[in-house]
Amino acid sequence: MSPIEVRLQMSYPEFTVSADLTLPGSGITALFGPSGSGKTTCLRCIAGLEKAEQGFIRVHGEVWQDSENGVFLAPHKRAIGYVFQEASLFAHLSVRANLEFGLKRIPRPQRRIELQQATELLGIDHLLERLPDKLSGGERQRVGIARALLT
Repeated sequence: MSPIEVRLQMSYPEFTVSADLTLPGSGITALFGPSGSGKTTCLRCIAGLEKAEQGFIRVHGEVWQDSENGVFLAPHKRAIGYVFQEASLFAHLSVRANLEFGLKRIPRPQRRIELQQATELLGIDHLLERLPDKLSGGERQRVGIARALLT
């Protein structure tokens, strides 16, 4: 698979975020660094939730942002899952129902992973009948990751 190319620059009063990344086009990649170093800003730009003042993002050969040429692909047109730091789960639905909610819009032949695979991978299969308020913060975040993988 083609790599993900990210070149961003954003200025804030106290600091500048500058990223020059070439990431693998498949698999799992982690961004890590000290608090306030721009990790979330970079991810929000890739997801299309923020627009870098100067930036270029290409995913699998498709340009998602190019500030020089006025290109900015809307977030809903980007084939990417994004898990917010605080996973927003439906409080009235069980973990299973939260996960199944997103699956409804994806035809079975187009699914990349099944619910059971995602829950086993993330170690949350024993939580399926719980409501979100009965989960720890880490458990809620893993449910959010499973939801992103499923959709």
